[in-house]
Amino acid sequence: MMSFSDQLHACHERLVSVCAALPAPYPAFTLFFSVSDGSQRAHVVHARAADFETAWNEGAEAVERWVRDCGIVSPWLRIDWVEGASPMDWAQFKAQLAGVKRNYFRLGLAFDQDFETAFTEQELNANAMLSGDSTIAHAVVNARNFEAYAQARFARALTLELPADRRVYLLATVGVFCQADCVVHKLVGTGLDAGRRQAPALAPQSALDLVRSGASYLARQVQDDGLFVYGYFPCFDRRIPTYDAMRHASVLSAMIEAWELMRDDKLRLAIDRALDHLANTLIRSYTLADGTEVAFLVDTGEEIRLGGNAACVLALVKYCEAMDTRDWLPLLEKLALGIASLQDGATGSFSHVLHAGDLRVKQASRIIYYDGEAAYGLMRLYGLTRDARWLAVVEKAFDHFIASQHWQAHDHWLSCCVNELTRWSPQEKYFRFGLQNVAGYLDFVLDRKTTFPTLLELMLAAQQMLQRLEATPAMRHLLDELDTEKFYRALEYRAHYLQNGFFWPEMAMYFRRPSTIVGSFFIRHHAFRVRIDDVAQYVSGFVAYRRYLLERPAVPGAGSARDDGAAAWTASEMARVTGGEWVVRPEDGWRASGVTQRSFLRKGRVVFEHQARPSKAPLAAVALKGVLQPAAAVLCTDPAPHLDKRVPVLQVPDVLQAVLALGAHARTEFTGRVCGVLGSGTAGSTVAAMLADALAVWGEVGRPEGNVSLPSGMAWNLTCMPRHAAYWVLEMGSPHMLASTQLVRPMLAVVTGLSAASQKHRGPSEAAARLDSRIFEGMAPGDSAVLNRDLPEFATFAEAAMAHQLQIVTYGEHKDADVRLLSFDHGEVQAQVHGEPFQLRLNAPGRHMGASAVAALAALQAMRLKLAAAVEPFAHFEPPGGRGALHTIHIGGGSFKLIDETYDANPSSMRAALELLSQAPCEPARRVAILGDMQELGPAAQRHHLDLEPELLASQPDRVLLCGPLMRALHARIRTKVRSHWFVDVSDLSTALGGLLQPGDWVLAKSSAGVGLSRLARVLKALP
Repeated sequence: MMSFSDQLHACHERLVSVCAALPAPYPAFTLFFSVSDGSQRAHVVHARAADFETAWNEGAEAVERWVRDCGIVSPWLRIDWVEGASPMDWAQFKAQLAGVKRNYFRLGLAFDQDFETAFTEQELNANAMLSGDSTIAHAVVNARNFEAYAQARFARALTLELPADRRVYLLATVGVFCQADCVVHKLVGTGLDAGRRQAPALAPQSALDLVRSGASYLARQVQDDGLFVYGYFPCFDRRIPTYDAMRHASVLSAMIEAWELMRDDKLRLAIDRALDHLANTLIRSYTLADGTEVAFLVDTGEEIRLGGNAACVLALVKYCEAMDTRDWLPLLEKLALGIASLQDGATGSFSHVLHAGDLRVKQASRIIYYDGEAAYGLMRLYGLTRDARWLAVVEKAFDHFIASQHWQAHDHWLSCCVNELTRWSPQEKYFRFGLQNVAGYLDFVLDRKTTFPTLLELMLAAQQMLQRLEATPAMRHLLDELDTEKFYRALEYRAHYLQNGFFWPEMAMYFRRPSTIVGSFFIRHHAFRVRIDDVAQYVSGFVAYRRYLLERPAVPGAGSARDDGAAAWTASEMARVTGGEWVVRPEDGWRASGVTQRSFLRKGRVVFEHQARPSKAPLAAVALKGVLQPAAAVLCTDPAPHLDKRVPVLQVPDVLQAVLALGAHARTEFTGRVCGVLGSGTAGSTVAAMLADALAVWGEVGRPEGNVSLPSGMAWNLTCMPRHAAYWVLEMGSPHMLASTQLVRPMLAVVTGLSAASQKHRGPSEAAARLDSRIFEGMAPGDSAVLNRDLPEFATFAEAAMAHQLQIVTYGEHKDADVRLLSFDHGEVQAQVHGEPFQLRLNAPGRHMGASAVAALAALQAMRLKLAAAVEPFAHFEPPGGRGALHTIHIGGGSFKLIDETYDANPSSMRAALELLSQAPCEPARRVAILGDMQELGPAAQRHHLDLEPELLASQPDRVLLCGPLMRALHARIRTKVRSHWFVDVSDLSTALGGLLQPGDWVLAKSSAGVGLSRLARVLKALP
């Protein structure tokens, strides 16, 4: 474990070159040092001096002494420095607070010109120093809290009875944060993002991390009796004393959504305890006057709310889907009948609140949101059971919603409901209602200062409906009613803005008890309230956003609203590296986050097109207008077509050479470790993904986002990868291996097998291995090579690695492997690491996943990292799209399992997939193999397909569905031995698929990417 001195040293290295002196009359350097052990409010000291080192030494010595005297282990360290100051009269300051929303004052404050008495923004807000009671919506000086914290901070009294003309000073600060891992996070200075770490655009993994954190917090709030700890006001660690049964139910839905992604045992146990309390204590059964058996959720005050039953239905439907059970259907029916009993048969409207004692109406209408939630609950139940009663209730309700213009409420429940309704009843009036619900609300979504997490759920439900609308030609004219570009811009902005409601440790440390709230979500304007329903809304939003990222449609504007990494490139640097000239110059302070091909264009990127490979249309104005945000600049040889774009234009002699030069410069500037993974198909990509996930324990990991098969692709990806990361991980299967490795210069190379590029060359496999072993030519003596000991070509790779004086670590099932796979059984990996036993669990099926895991372990071992620290990332690992992920697909009142291996296929990976099917935990009568052509196998392609027969039959499938011209001969050979069907292409297969799959099946889908089987997999996964 790193020491506190190591943390200070890491921060010092980061700050010494960026901390600039503040001009007179202020202290040149003012540094705030904040330290917490996670259990108590941060201890803060600040130091001022005429030079950086003096201020640093004074502050560092003070916090080191405090940490030592308190015996703190693994402290959280944050250091802020003043980079700007603005004087203001005390009366003017108090007057201006009236225009600032409560808890949204985002600057520090000093009471003297020398900053002797000064506070950071985090101190002010976490101690409620500028917050009055809940009736005051704006910021206000809270004298009691101010004076109490000032006494604790400075051990002296601070009076706020100041003359009106007394000068105070607003402080703009920026900071860094570091924990025991010594990874230094740069923090945002001022603005709405202030106080939290700078982060790249959300990706599926980072969205999942937020889900996992929020869900883990919720699980910890479930007590032994199944009740939740309802929430906290964290400034002074005060529990919220009330309870709400409806929110108890709604929180369960979010927890189950998260469990589907995490498969965490602790979360599952918490769900079951809370669900047991809901079903057996909070829900009561009733018999109506007509004899109908119903159930209602009974809340405090002995009242029944329409929204309460809706929340119960949503939670229980989600539980049935996620846990693949129908045990709750009897209770679901009674709850749904309870909702139906509240509907007026003539108008379709619902009564909102009843007395629990006698079911008399207490309030005919309380809040419009109950209507949408109730209708959504019934639609979700209809999707599970296909019981026409529930659809009829919702359609009658929607007649009322449409007539009453309920869309004016812009309710997220209505958005969710109309999305479900249009799946089953795709009528124009429902689509139009869904569009109206969001179309006039986009400015609010973009401008809303509070995080308001339900806005993201509203947008994502509407986005799913939009996809369906776009695929319905007869309805597509409705899209004219929506600004689609603005819609996606608002969606992306809202998703990223929600990160401002996450309790990062660098923010939680200033509150009374950080360990209670860290990793949760809060509502800033409600005194930073952390309440279970608030956290659940964030979790549900990020679950849905992660799904959106994984299935993002190729529509104009469906890009990220933020940069994908730190905007590291300056205009002068880019011109110098490329030898180019700015024909249209950028503004002062211009920054870019890298260069990219047009198809990967995102905000902050410089876009280029290689002149040797022109697209059908030039990089013209229409191309730039079709993205979410304008490009940062255009990189080109001919500037003439781009002079009217209102973006900077960099002219270079040769675009390809410019991109390669930028990539080489990015690699030179990167001081972290670069890991290259060599292999073909699923194996290489899976090992790269596993390794990147595991390395995230030790720091940020950069990964490529586009095609890296050519050196130019490698180069532009390198320009976009974060320079501040601790690691970069890239796949390296290039046909131009020498040029690629000299560009990337990996410090560790993992060889899982021969690359697809080398296998295309005719000749023995040793020759292919010699081509691939050129990866070592970009490495330095003492770097590490991780080699698959089971490879027939192992000796060739080992000889080449030794010739370059590399340190060799081997892995595999071979008895001499340094990291040896002993067994893999239903996710349990048993291994030996240099003779010592080691085990971990994978959330992924198939022995080949076990082999990938030991490859990643061997890479960590080669880097001398502690393997035990990476156990959790392996447990949460999810295979990349089409590389072995297991999905539950609901059909016909049941479900089947889909093993998605549609990313790529070659003879070895096809055999591994068939072995995986043979291990499926089901009877052979439930096994289905959907196999598409293996492409790019050369003259021997037909033989390779026929050679699959033994492994295919050994997997004992009940049905075999073969797709593509190369699979036809295999079908002819096996059709008398197994139920085999052959299809010309994926369209032909799709038409027949519905009659060939049944609930309870385990289905393997495997093919080369070019076959298009991945499209079929996406359709199946999108089924409700």
